[in-house]
Amino acid sequence: MELLDFLMECAKIERTIEISRQFLTKFPSFHPYQAFKQIDLHDEGYITAQTMQVFLHRFGQLHTLKECGILFYKPEFKYVDFLRFLLPTNQLLRDYISHSDQKTQQSNECLKEIAKHISLEIVLMNNLLPPKSLDELANGTREDIECLFKKERLFVYQDEIDAIIKRLDFYGDGQIDLLLLKNWVLILNQQIKSKNEKESSSTFATPKKKVQIQNAIKTTERKGSTKKTPKVTNVSPKKRNLMEKQKSTKKVASYETQKQEIRGKIAQKKQEGETEKKMIKEAQTNKKNVNNLSKIKPKSPYEIIEYLLDKEIKIEKVKQQLALQKEFNTLDAFHALDVYGKGSIGVEEIDTLLNQKSGQSVHIFSRFNSNQLTYHDFLNLLQPYSVNFAEILNTRQPSIGGNQKKISQLFSNQTIKLLIELLTLLQQIPVKLNADIQLFTKIDSITRDNFIGVSDLQQYLYESGLRYTHHEAMLLINAYDKDKDGRLSLQEFLDM
Repeated sequence: MELLDFLMECAKIERTIEISRQFLTKFPSFHPYQAFKQIDLHDEGYITAQTMQVFLHRFGQLHTLKECGILFYKPEFKYVDFLRFLLPTNQLLRDYISHSDQKTQQSNECLKEIAKHISLEIVLMNNLLPPKSLDELANGTREDIECLFKKERLFVYQDEIDAIIKRLDFYGDGQIDLLLLKNWVLILNQQIKSKNEKESSSTFATPKKKVQIQNAIKTTERKGSTKKTPKVTNVSPKKRNLMEKQKSTKKVASYETQKQEIRGKIAQKKQEGETEKKMIKEAQTNKKNVNNLSKIKPKSPYEIIEYLLDKEIKIEKVKQQLALQKEFNTLDAFHALDVYGKGSIGVEEIDTLLNQKSGQSVHIFSRFNSNQLTYHDFLNLLQPYSVNFAEILNTRQPSIGGNQKKISQLFSNQTIKLLIELLTLLQQIPVKLNADIQLFTKIDSITRDNFIGVSDLQQYLYESGLRYTHHEAMLLINAYDKDKDGRLSLQEFLDM
């Protein structure tokens, strides 16, 4: 396999594993510490491939010791390594897990899902084909990976590079350790060789071949060589594990010395390029200042689209933060804002909450072509686009007697601040794009299906020097997509 194909396969694996990680956070009893304690039954303070195998066997996930060993870049996993292995990359979900009680015992269903998650990662990593060579990687940084794709003139998204680094960053320092990666690739090669040997030695093999293999085990002395001890065939599993541990520790020690030498060379290169980095940083800060000015007074189409995108991203972040507030739920908020108890929220009630002049929140109601918000409309306003955060918000139950309490009695000051911030962002009248058919055809350059999809929008912004992820670009399309088909028609685009 070529190096770039190998890196893209790693990105695909990381994406599927990340979905599985985010799924684990839906369980109320989920906490990484309790999962770690369940695997580390002897309270040794670390996990090995053997203890992982025992844990998986308990829940019907059968894997060999070698297959489990593909996850271990060092002989023992401490709790810090396990956290990096099990926690999702989303910072808000990480905060949500960290605030949960680690003393609560995990349900059997949750432990089964953790075992399935680990089994999925073992299967994916064992089926990964190693690259032919790693010589094209210079230092394993983000810039290094970007240069590889640029040399081949291939377009790669920023979240794909993040996924590659997350998958191959064994130490969690933001870059790929090339020595450990080479060691890991060697293990992959050995496993593929052993698989091929097993496939070649089928059940139809003649007994003569078996005798030849048994005789080949006996070692003969060569001239000028030291006496070799014959290989021990009858070894207990405990001794075998100790022997494997000793070998792995020796390998790690040798790799550590090599690693220090390479790091010294990299440090010299970094010192030489410090002045260049300072210049780049200054240029980036100048770019940011220019972008901020352009957001205040947008002129060109891509600047307006950038302004609208940044606004939708900000709205989504506030929605996610609000969903993570444990005391907040939409039904209590709706009843608290419905001051007159008529089953809907009016413009006056939003204006009083935001402490502003009457009529300033009209734009919120114009989305639904009405001067009153029903509970369904209110839920659409507050619900995040991300499925995980939306599920957290929707599964939360209202408080007892919440329909008779004021908003200050229901929620904390931080929650009320977030709700006010969200409503003020939603009531702002967006800048008009004043688009035409020529701009529509220009953006619809990839698919050419008379619709603007996520890939079309990303490519247009990329050509303008802007990079947005698939999720971020989808936020803008979702904001103006009236028929909710996941793309913008000509009329929907002209209405922006």
